[in-house]
Amino acid sequence: MKLTFFGTRGSYPFSRSDNIRYGGNSTCLYVKTASGTELILDGGSGVVNLGHQMMEREFGEGKGEAVILVGHTHWDHILGYPFFKPFYAEGNRFQFVSAGQTGVSIQEILSGQHDDLHFPVPFEHLAAEITYHDFSIGENLTFGDAVVKTFQLNHPGLTVAYRIEADGGALVIITDTARIHATRLGDGMGGIDPDPAYAKKFTERLTAFAERADLLVHDSHFFEHEIRNKEHWGHSTGEDALLLARAAGVRRLSLFHHAPEHSDADVDQILRSTRDLARKDPIEISASIEGETLVVERRGAGGGS
Repeated sequence: MKLTFFGTRGSYPFSRSDNIRYGGNSTCLYVKTASGTELILDGGSGVVNLGHQMMEREFGEGKGEAVILVGHTHWDHILGYPFFKPFYAEGNRFQFVSAGQTGVSIQEILSGQHDDLHFPVPFEHLAAEITYHDFSIGENLTFGDAVVKTFQLNHPGLTVAYRIEADGGALVIITDTARIHATRLGDGMGGIDPDPAYAKKFTERLTAFAERADLLVHDSHFFEHEIRNKEHWGHSTGEDALLLARAAGVRRLSLFHHAPEHSDADVDQILRSTRDLARKDPIEISASIEGETLVVERRGAGGGS
């Protein structure tokens, strides 16, 4: 399968002359398997460019079909959906796959974004056929030839990590998560205060979830000096990403969810620091680049962009 980054920033889209190389759009990833199953993870501003490309294919004729995996519903992960052109082409079919938020469905959340106070087109007036698959976090799902596993992350509300297995490869996507030993942020995690026993169990479960992934895409929003007193913001550092990759025996790590304030040089520095920490580890480390495509294959089968 192939993974393409259409949005690599967190918090909000931001474009300026010194962050063009890694891109300025907020979170959106696109996965396509060898047999043609299409998965979209999140709809930040990057989904707009994805939509333009899809309209040049069968989606432009109203003959496209894709699954949208919702990581969570903070603004930077959903703000692009109203501008996603394939939604406006009759005949296209999309399935939103989501855990929603506690007490609120994904359909309600998306419809609210299209309220006439915010956007002129009601969500129910979109021309494409849109259906919904609600799941409880921890469920395993199947879409075409892709097996999708789910895990709740340490981030405010309900936030989902996805493990996608197809074509003999395994891809794990962790868009937003915080240091569990510092705070507990997710719904149902028992409060924000640190709990060493809970942290140990959570870390063991997350490590098993990511075990031997061929590619791990992981939140690396902060420098180490920036995360101090911001552990409750729900994000990580390159070192945090490396610790999981190392424990899980991951082959390749892509640092993701770049802070909008960070320039290309800042992201380069996070990448260099992480690689330096991993100089004795057999882990290939990169930083996610908007527009880049990575091949996710079984161990020993090669790979690259």
